Amino acid sequence: MKFLFHLLLLTALSALAGAAWVAHRPVPVAPVEAPKPGARQRELVDDLKQAAIKRSALFEVSEAELNRHLARVLTASLPAPVGDWVQFERLAVELEPDLARATLVWKLHEHRSTATVDFRVLRLEKTFRVEVVGGSYGHLEVPHGMLRPLAPALEKLAAVLKDEIQALFQMNQIQLAQDKLVLDPRFP
Repeated sequence: MKFLFHLLLLTALSALAGAAWVAHRPVPVAPVEAPKPGARQRELVDDLKQAAIKRSALFEVSEAELNRHLARVLTASLPAPVGDWVQFERLAVELEPDLARATLVWKLHEHRSTATVDFRVLRLEKTFRVEVVGGSYGHLEVPHGMLRPLAPALEKLAAVLKDEIQALFQMNQIQLAQDKLVLDPRFP
């Protein structure tokens, strides 16, 4: 009986150690693409506001353009002594049909860590709702309830990106497509 208990305990500890190893392996994140030479760098927030005012045509934002904008506007620092060994690198967004994947990337000394949140944007009558459907810590996929420790970081991101979010939710329809965001400001 004692042997069986020790074997069960060893199995549980091995599973926890394996999960910790998988969680600390960062997911690969594509680098921010440089804009094409000669291409106009559009001011995303202003263009979104103009599209919402004109309400005349579909408005598309590519994944690369979105990631360039996020890399430009998001900077973070932590107070000492934590800030000396932890640094926020960036927020990377991947767009798929009906699903967006936001990956937070930070460095702990020289080790890169990632946490990913998968979400959908739904329209409920006159309001939009962002629904978290899952995510991962590194390569360890977890259900959406286990992403609760990321809530303070996501709330800070939402506060920093308030203008972008407000301009985005002025649209009539928001569609997540492969590698792009399709916005329809036209009246139904």
